[in-house]
Amino acid sequence: MILLQDVPDGYEYCFAGNGKCPKASSCLRAIAAQLLSESEDPQPQSVRAVNPFYVGSLSGSSTCARYRSNEQLHYARGMTRIFDEVPAKLLSTVRHRVMGCFSCERYYYHCRKGERPISPEEQQRIARVFKAVGISTKPKFDRYEYAVAW
Repeated sequence: MILLQDVPDGYEYCFAGNGKCPKASSCLRAIAAQLLSESEDPQPQSVRAVNPFYVGSLSGSSTCARYRSNEQLHYARGMTRIFDEVPAKLLSTVRHRVMGCFSCERYYYHCRKGERPISPEEQQRIARVFKAVGISTKPKFDRYEYAVAW
């Protein structure tokens, strides 16, 4: 269940609603807008929003570029023991390749400590690194969680 306090600061809302958008019931932006409009808390003075004229201009078969699915994804957290099964002679190579699975080295260290979730795509890239160097075991992460991709 998504709550208004789960919506990140500065998130883009979509107020088009079910009347204008067939995917509003599964779109995080539309869900966030509905939660905001139903909230009994004081309303903010301004919010970032998808232009309703843009949504209205889409044909029935067009896909909205602003759509964000509310599907729960399987994130991993922490990689403190990920290299335990890696042979010593491959350790340096594997570590550098795993670092390359992230957009920057800092993200690697945050993910390693469990401070940043590891997306399903990043998990797949790490698994491909292990497979490419001949390691048959799948990488083991510290824990897993389900969350939406805001």
